[in-house]
Amino acid sequence: MVPMSDQTLANRLAALATALDDAVHADTDDLSPSAVAALQSIRQDGPLAIQDVARTIGLTHSATVRLIDRLEKDWLVRRLTRKGREVRVEVTARGRRRASQFQDRRLAVATGLLAGLDATELGALSGIVDKLLAASVLDVDGAARTCRSCERDGCRKVGCPVEAAARALPPPAPPAR
Repeated sequence: MVPMSDQTLANRLAALATALDDAVHADTDDLSPSAVAALQSIRQDGPLAIQDVARTIGLTHSATVRLIDRLEKDWLVRRLTRKGREVRVEVTARGRRRASQFQDRRLAVATGLLAGLDATELGALSGIVDKLLAASVLDVDGAARTCRSCERDGCRKVGCPVEAAARALPPPAPPAR
């Protein structure tokens, strides 16, 4: 086997990420990837304040408000009573079903790819993926964005490498005066 350059490997890893993302979002034509991520986050961690949804999915507050408006119009989320200026949202039963369907699709696509590997390859890939996920964590908000579509209960049972890496980060510096 001819060794591959780091650039070629990086390109192939990025192509795999694109193929996974395309396959996972293939049946969500009516929902953008941001909408799916918001729905997943609210389902797992909700009710959430809109600013927390924005931070998790990586959108501005105003873009997230518009996104929540669309999700609410489709009966996927609902706004709860206000606490001061904070507006919290939760998923509806319909939203929970859509989020579960997306999660099932996400896991089926990934499981389908893994089916071609033997036990030794699966073991090696598991360690490599955990190491790559941990290396991707640069800050707590980034960790939340990485896990925004995860089925967290399953991952937490065996130890989430992203959460572990986020806990190992140094505390944020206090704001300058």
